[in-house]
Amino acid sequence: MRLLILSSSFPRNTNILSSSFSYEFCKNLLQKGSEVIVLAPHHSTSKFIEEIDGIKVYRFPYFVPFSAQKLAYNAGIAYNFKNSLFAKLQLPFFLLSELIYSLKIIKQEKIDVVISFWLIPQGLIAAICNKILKIKHIAVIHSSEVTILKKLNFGTKITQLIFNHSERIVSVSSHRAHELLSILPPNVSESASRKLHIIPMGIDPSKLISNETTNDLKLKYELNDSFVVLFVGRLVEVKGCKYLINAFKDVVEEYSKAKLIVVGSGYMEEELKELVAFHSLNEKVLFSGFVSSDLISDYYNLADIVVVPSIVDSSGFQEGFPVVVMESLVTGKPIIATKTNGIMEIIHDEYNGILVEQKNENQISDKILKLIQNPDLRKKLSANALQDAKKYEWGVVASNYYKLLNEVYSYD
Repeated sequence: MRLLILSSSFPRNTNILSSSFSYEFCKNLLQKGSEVIVLAPHHSTSKFIEEIDGIKVYRFPYFVPFSAQKLAYNAGIAYNFKNSLFAKLQLPFFLLSELIYSLKIIKQEKIDVVISFWLIPQGLIAAICNKILKIKHIAVIHSSEVTILKKLNFGTKITQLIFNHSERIVSVSSHRAHELLSILPPNVSESASRKLHIIPMGIDPSKLISNETTNDLKLKYELNDSFVVLFVGRLVEVKGCKYLINAFKDVVEEYSKAKLIVVGSGYMEEELKELVAFHSLNEKVLFSGFVSSDLISDYYNLADIVVVPSIVDSSGFQEGFPVVVMESLVTGKPIIATKTNGIMEIIHDEYNGILVEQKNENQISDKILKLIQNPDLRKKLSANALQDAKKYEWGVVASNYYKLLNEVYSYD
């Protein structure tokens, strides 16, 4: 079976392969016996055609000079489009180039099934290819595209077009699937629901088991006998890190050995550092900056607990299925997380983690202190987390996708 994967987030170079869901997805389907071809946006540092670990990768340019291409990568298409007029101007060229390249590659590579990541723009492009070439199509919903479609005046028509020209739609979470169906008229929603499948994102446990000692990091951050609270994620509004920092002020007042390590980078980094200084927490809240996926396991090993304070941001966006939650489960770390729709599908309060209300700093600090004071509860949460994590392993996720692909491939 020859597959074409349309993704706007496939790594633009080989230095960041293992941090990419798109890459891991392709690699696991390749191991199942499929031939995998990827089409992704070009970047000024990328090759136009290359083979990576058996995956043939094409990259389409959409603006000249190539160094001026601003719509894809970094914070992602949704953020770039929202915050850059230049990115907005590039959208028509992006769509046209992706469509032309998709049609060409489908014919040239004799593709059997197209899988599109994100409904817009990739799902829309693949739906048009399905309409023109009758190529089989599976669309995958992640998160932000549903929020965007709900805001567009013609969002319902785009959603209907994608449903009409897809054999299957996969959502990484149930709440995103239901939210997508709510965009459609009631008479269409019922038939559309029969195409929907829920398959979560995958995780590779072997990449989160570190054989290295963490002594160097302990020395670097002067942890000694500290109780380590870990935050992992982009430093952007939806991740809610500022509420954790505000809460940590109260934690430190009660337990002076607590330290918070913030792993990640983003446009809010300076603002968060100023907040730390404002609370006089410079020795208690430590910023690591971006950490590559091959080193992130060392940080999980350091941590006593992980906090995921995600929120619904000011634009109405919330995460679908936060990878840090799955990583915490796989590493058996007790987790405190906020009640967003995606998180509540994974974390069950007082079973495999602890849930708190969004933006509630008092609850966050109270629950951190509760875990500090209760090692038996930490042990229970850890054991249950490890058990639950098995269903998110890539072997399980890839098998579910492959079963779906075989259904679509054999369907006339």
